[in-house]
Amino acid sequence: MAPAMSGAPHNRANGTGARFPAARISLFYICIFLVMGVHLPYWPVWFAARGLSADDIGLILALSLGLRVVAGPVIAVSADRLGRRRGPLVALASGCLAGFALYGLTDSFWSILFVTLIANALLSAMMPLIDTLALQRAPLDGFDYGRVRLWGSISFIAASMGGGWFLAQVTGTGAEQIWGMVLVAAALTVGAACLLPGERRSPGIDGQTDVSRRFPSSRHVWLAALGLCRHRQFLLFVLAAAAIQGGHAVYYAFGTLHWRQAGLDDSLIGILWAIGVVAEILLFLVAAPFVARLGPAWCIAIGGVAGILRWSVTAFTPALPVLMLMQCLHAFTFGATHLGAMHFLSRAAPPGLAATAQSIYAALSAGLVIGAVTYLSGVAYQAWGGFAYLGMALLCAAGALAAIRLARVWDGDVLAAQPQSAEAAGNS
Repeated sequence: MAPAMSGAPHNRANGTGARFPAARISLFYICIFLVMGVHLPYWPVWFAARGLSADDIGLILALSLGLRVVAGPVIAVSADRLGRRRGPLVALASGCLAGFALYGLTDSFWSILFVTLIANALLSAMMPLIDTLALQRAPLDGFDYGRVRLWGSISFIAASMGGGWFLAQVTGTGAEQIWGMVLVAAALTVGAACLLPGERRSPGIDGQTDVSRRFPSSRHVWLAALGLCRHRQFLLFVLAAAAIQGGHAVYYAFGTLHWRQAGLDDSLIGILWAIGVVAEILLFLVAAPFVARLGPAWCIAIGGVAGILRWSVTAFTPALPVLMLMQCLHAFTFGATHLGAMHFLSRAAPPGLAATAQSIYAALSAGLVIGAVTYLSGVAYQAWGGFAYLGMALLCAAGALAAIRLARVWDGDVLAAQPQSAEAAGNS
C-alpha cells in the first residue's frame, strides 16, 4: 500500500503494540488532509452561499484562526504532561467531526461563527500533535519525516482536484456537496486517529520519559513555555516563518473566489490548487539532503524570497501559463518554509516540550499572525481585489529578512531549556 513506501521498518514499537508506525502516521496525514483539501479551498464558497460578504468571511476566518492562540497551547501542554499523542488526537478528531455536523443547524452569522470557532480550533490543534509524533518517531523507526508528511500533500491534491471536478458537475453553488465531503473526510480522520501508534519510550533520546520529573505540574510546563517565548532566537524563528506562511492569507481565503471572478471554472481552479501541492510533494521527496546542507533557517529564507515573487506576480492576475508557474512556487513559499520550521523545532525545542513548542509556533503563526492578516486581507480584498496580494509580498520580504538574521545567530543547538526556572518557581 502507498503509505508503507515511507521506508519505516515494521516493528512492535516499545510498549505501543503498533506495527508499521510510518504507515499508520501516513494514513492519518492522508485523512486529515482530505478534510483540509476540501475545507481550505472551498469552504469560503459555502460561506458565500449562506449570504456572507467578503468582510464577514474574513472576520469569521480571522477569529477562528485567532482562537488557536489559546486552544492549541492548552491542548499541547496537556499532551506534553501526559506524554501522549494518540488519545488527544482521537478526542480532537471526534470533536471536529461533531463540529462540522453542527453546520447543518446554523442559520445566521452568529451561529456560523460559533460553529466555525469550535470546528477550526479542534482541526488546527491536531496538526502540532501529529507533527510532533511523526518527528519523534522518525529517527527511532528509521523513516524520513518529509516522506511521511508528503502523503498528506498527495491527499490534499486529490481532494482539491476531485472536489473541483465534482463541483463542476453539480448545479448551483455546490455548498451542500462541500459540506458532505468534509463530513465524510472528518469521519475517516477519526478512524485513522484510532490506528495511530503511541509514544515510543526511548530514555535519553527524546526526554519524554522524565517529563514528570522536569515538569511536576502543568504550571511548570507553562512557565517553561513562557521562557521559550522570551527566547530571542525563538522569536526570530516565529517572526520569519509566521510572516511567510501568513503571506498565504489572501490565497487561502479568497483564491478560489478571485479565480471564479476572473472567469476560471471550478475544474481549472482545482488544477491550480493541485499544481502548488504537486510542487510541494516533489520538494518533500528530495528535500532531506538540502535541508541538512542549508539548515532550517536558510530554508525559511528561501520560502520568503519565493513569496515575494509569487504574490507580486499573482496580484496582477496574469495569463494562465504564468499563473501556473507561480503556483509551482508553492513548493518554496509553503514547502521549504514548513520543512525549515519543523526541523528548527525538532532541533531547538527543549526536552519534554516538543508538542508545546509546536503548538506555540502554530498558535503565534497560524493563529495570531495569520488570523490578523486574514482579517486584513478580507478588508483589502473587498477594496482592491487581487491587488491585496501585494501586501502578502511585503510580508514575505519581512519574513525573509528575519530568517536571514536567524541563520546568523542560531548555532543549531537546543534553545536554553526552562525546567530549572520552573522548579525554582514551584519551590518558592
